Amino acid sequence: MQQRRAHFLIYKSLKKSDSLSQPTRLKVKISKLKIKIGGKLNKMRKSILLIFSSTKVVAFKQFISQLRHLFKSRHAMVTLPPKFT
Repeated sequence: MQQRRAHFLIYKSLKKSDSLSQPTRLKVKISKLKIKIGGKLNKMRKSILLIFSSTKVVAFKQFISQLRHLFKSRHAMVTLPPKFT
């Protein structure tokens, strides 16, 4: 009885090791392609986020400079003496 059980366990372990054989070339190529595509998508996402963040900064700086210019011109208009006295 023990011998049968031993044969069964050996057979089972051999069958399991056969099923875990090396992946085919196609599977390896597909997995490498997925990794490559994932890396490119990640890089593209980061560059898009960088572009949007830099445009926000530029727009904010332009807005602030326009506000400063507006307040400076208002202050200059207030301090000018009247032409007709």
